[in-house]
Amino acid sequence: MISFSAEDKSRITAAIHAAEKSTSGEFVAVVARASDHYVFTPLLWSAILALLFPGTTLFLGLSLRPVHIYQIQLLIFLVLAALFLFVPGLHLRLVPTRVKHTRASRLAKAQFYLQGVQLTAHHSGVLLFVSLAEHYVEIVADKGIHERLGEAHWQGIIEQFVAQVRQGRVVDGFVEAISACGAAMAKHYPPDPHEADQLSDGLIEL
Repeated sequence: MISFSAEDKSRITAAIHAAEKSTSGEFVAVVARASDHYVFTPLLWSAILALLFPGTTLFLGLSLRPVHIYQIQLLIFLVLAALFLFVPGLHLRLVPTRVKHTRASRLAKAQFYLQGVQLTAHHSGVLLFVSLAEHYVEIVADKGIHERLGEAHWQGIIEQFVAQVRQGRVVDGFVEAISACGAAMAKHYPPDPHEADQLSDGLIEL
């Protein structure tokens, strides 16, 4: 799993400071190790595979007492559950991509409100979110920003961000996305010299 050094965090903070000099926009960077524990799916797979055991014995022509079938089923469930839950990264392979992205998107939107990004004076807050386990990126912006910038331009920033994260260059992704958002917002949200910094400028790790 990726770790962030003091230098990495300083780069992200410097990128936020630089972007906020050219616009009244406020930027918050959040990274999560994972957006969920995903316990249910590995347990479900373990149960399904254990339940297939009686049918397998019939197919192979094995003659086992019901109590022994039950004991073996229980053992299969426990072994598979331990394997899926405790081998790093294995349980994530069992979770559908749609489910992972839904959980990550939900966390991104929750962080938008928990970090107070919606409370900026000009309604120009932007949260840049990465969930490492899911290789998921989302940029959550305050009302009106998407419309002013244009969806195509905004999507281009996100796609570049995603490409960097998939290559393991998470810090570069944050720095370039923050810079791109700042440049795009400068025209519509010019800097306000009287506005104090309202949000955290450091990388927030969950």
